Amino acid sequence: MGYVTIREVARQAGVSTTTVSQVLHDKGRFSPETKKQVCQAAKDLGYIPDLRAQAMRSSKTKMIGLLVPDLRNPYFADLVSSMEAMLYEMGVGALIGSSDEQLDRQDDFIMRILGQRIDGVIAVPQGTVSQGLQTIIERELPLIFVDRRVPGMDTVPYVVSDPRPGLRQALETLKGYGHRKVAYVAHPSLGSFSLDERAEAFSSLAPDYFESDGIRVFSCDESLQSHKDVLGSLQSFGATAVIFGYSPDAISCISLLRGYNVQIGHDCSLISFDDIEVFRLITPQISIISQQVEQIGRKGVKMLLDTIETGQKGQTDPVSIATVFEQRGSVSKCRE
Repeated sequence: MGYVTIREVARQAGVSTTTVSQVLHDKGRFSPETKKQVCQAAKDLGYIPDLRAQAMRSSKTKMIGLLVPDLRNPYFADLVSSMEAMLYEMGVGALIGSSDEQLDRQDDFIMRILGQRIDGVIAVPQGTVSQGLQTIIERELPLIFVDRRVPGMDTVPYVVSDPRPGLRQALETLKGYGHRKVAYVAHPSLGSFSLDERAEAFSSLAPDYFESDGIRVFSCDESLQSHKDVLGSLQSFGATAVIFGYSPDAISCISLLRGYNVQIGHDCSLISFDDIEVFRLITPQISIISQQVEQIGRKGVKMLLDTIETGQKGQTDPVSIATVFEQRGSVSKCRE
């Protein structure tokens, strides 16, 4: 069965298409009987209004684009959930896409949604200026960055997390538990402004708590071999505590550590950025530095909707939300 048209509703109700349109949009002056006939016909036929046609007659579509790097990543799934829930509350729909951490896929999605008559875009962008992002700006379409920024696009408002408060709390806790060799695992290959900022924050803050020979930053990519290599580096360094800047790396390494018979929370303390459900299901539960994902998502939505309403693009102040350290079973006293 295809889509029911307004002509079919008019035929069923025995009225003109103009009458159907006005009744369904609560316009015009019609008798209660006519309104009842039209509404009953629409209900019986299963008529669904064509939102695209409505958008052609209105300056707003009540539809936005929502772009994240990876919907399989639990953190970004939670971010999308928080934003979509608020959009639903506000009567706004979303065209959701994933860039798979690839610039060409990001721009391809952007160009596709620009052909769908949307009111604005919320994006977790890749780390460089791209043609797709520039096209949004050139078309004077409201654009908000969440979770990440793009150097060179300083006019785009953004909502990000500040990694320093949570890192300070984590480092202070580790020092208090007697740890003297603490490592950080970074993921620079993604080219993410936020991930790089976390690594830089660790490097700048750690000397306040530990001697220089007790601090190391190791890098990895998404491959299993890279994770095995970084665990070998941690062992060679003698780290008794490790902080992961990217939760997928932590998940992979946790699995590997169990295969090596390393007891997390006993043989080593482990902390990761991202408050995702899997970290609460693992035994012991993984201590986290939370970016306050729901706050980021809802604030990003509010900023975009306010910009759409006022038409004042690029005039919203950027927002930085403080991270919070939450200690769980994966952090304990150093046993060396």
